[in-house]
Amino acid sequence: MKWPFDVGLSSEQTQALRAYEGELRAVNQRFNLVSRHDEANLLAHHIGHCLAYGIRSFPSGTTLVDWGTGGGLPAIVLGILFPDVSIVAVDSNQKKTRSVDLFVRRLGLDNVSTWHGRAEAYLGRAPFSVSRATAPLATLWHWHQSMACTPENIVNERHWGDGLVCLKGGDLQAEIAELHALYPGLMLDRIPLKGHTSDPYFGTKEIIQVSTAS
Repeated sequence: MKWPFDVGLSSEQTQALRAYEGELRAVNQRFNLVSRHDEANLLAHHIGHCLAYGIRSFPSGTTLVDWGTGGGLPAIVLGILFPDVSIVAVDSNQKKTRSVDLFVRRLGLDNVSTWHGRAEAYLGRAPFSVSRATAPLATLWHWHQSMACTPENIVNERHWGDGLVCLKGGDLQAEIAELHALYPGLMLDRIPLKGHTSDPYFGTKEIIQVSTAS
């Protein structure tokens, strides 16, 4: 298949993503990690969606947290995309974190780990956090700011800025209004995915980057 986002995947990365699809599909028969009605679109609409993060990168050697990782989306995909970045996949459902642990072992991803528990109780530190359709922006920012730290490596225009970088879709007006009401002064950047792909499925989807004012 043709990936929805051209992010310069190597043959090894492509192979790993396809292997992940197979593992996710198999485990999904036991645990509902992805809607059964959408299993046919695992590569294009789920794994492929997470590849949108690859339009920029994260600084080598940094750490990021995936809030509500579910079946490893986007944590596993990011682990494959950015082998020099450490990813912590957080979820309150132990069946899901154990599933991600299984994927990590079978794919040989030594840069991905899991943390089982509620997001607000996470005690780690990281300059970046990500999410895919997990919670409203204000909730995600609350989780992020509680553990945020300054990146150790220099961030440039090719990188995502430190803060929250999440995949969203649909009408976000209410979410954005709530975020600004609760946390005035934040910087918010909206990146429509339709500018980076010809697939109409992503026509109403965006990457939302939230950060403190510099």
